[in-house]
Amino acid sequence: MTAIKHVLAAFLLVFILVLLGYYIRPENPVVIIICFVIIGFFVFNLTIRKSLAYRRYFESKYNLFTSKVRSEKVFDIPEHLMFEKIIEVIDNSEFKLIEADRGAYEILAITRMTLMSWGENLYIDFETKGGKTIMKCCSVTFFQIYSWGKNERNWDVLLNKIESSLTI
Repeated sequence: MTAIKHVLAAFLLVFILVLLGYYIRPENPVVIIICFVIIGFFVFNLTIRKSLAYRRYFESKYNLFTSKVRSEKVFDIPEHLMFEKIIEVIDNSEFKLIEADRGAYEILAITRMTLMSWGENLYIDFETKGGKTIMKCCSVTFFQIYSWGKNERNWDVLLNKIESSLTI
């Protein structure tokens, strides 16, 4: 079902750009070339979105087509237990777990597409300092310059789910 949504979204983007190209009727092919570059960039981002290997690309300050929010939270729970707890929290939330690297303690979760967003990637990793675990999260929009507050809400939702799962 998700693949169908992605194909439909890409088709819709192509359709809109083709209509724009038709109605603009450029005298030179620069507008058409720009439209196809945008389409190609969208398809490229859609293709690599679900891989931790491209995390640095999406988090890069030079990637102008994404909006990013970085956050941290300190916990008194050991790193390996916190990692397992976050996976459990993600499985019981609206986020979808895509990849979890147990060796590096890195997690990739995504949100679904909505009318306000193409979706966001949540990159979560852990660090231990002084017996405490620091959870670092970066919420990144997918092919969207402004997040409309979705990145901040993702962090708030994740923290609320963690806090409620830790409460006895």
